[in-house]
Amino acid sequence: MKKMDLKIILENFDHRGAVYRGDYCKKEHFLLAEIKQGKIRGGHYHNKKVHHHVLSGKIMYKEILLTEKGNCKKKSKETKRIMKSGDIIKTPEYAAHLLIAIEDSIIFETSDENKMTTNYQKYRNEIDKKLA
Repeated sequence: MKKMDLKIILENFDHRGAVYRGDYCKKEHFLLAEIKQGKIRGGHYHNKKVHHHVLSGKIMYKEILLTEKGNCKKKSKETKRIMKSGDIIKTPEYAAHLLIAIEDSIIFETSDENKMTTNYQKYRNEIDKKLA
């Protein structure tokens, strides 16, 4: 039997919790992120759609649609939703997103293929304030 080329790597660990990346055949296929109550993750957008599966806990999910150059789309307004265990968030390409833990939470993020991640400064500023 051929060995499966799956690697699970600790990508980040800080006071917000751990983030693990799952690579298959040297391509990222999923992230598993812990977000402790009151902490924030995200603050970026991707060039591909992603799905965030709330495995446990409760989060506030914030999103704003952007152009490919990272500017707000005309008439785009920020949306906010409370998501709980069992919910799936379908994040479109070029949608800046922020995940704020209302309770200790575990998020499983999947994407169709390798994606590029670009910081969205407005949301990164919110994270940086919490990190300070």
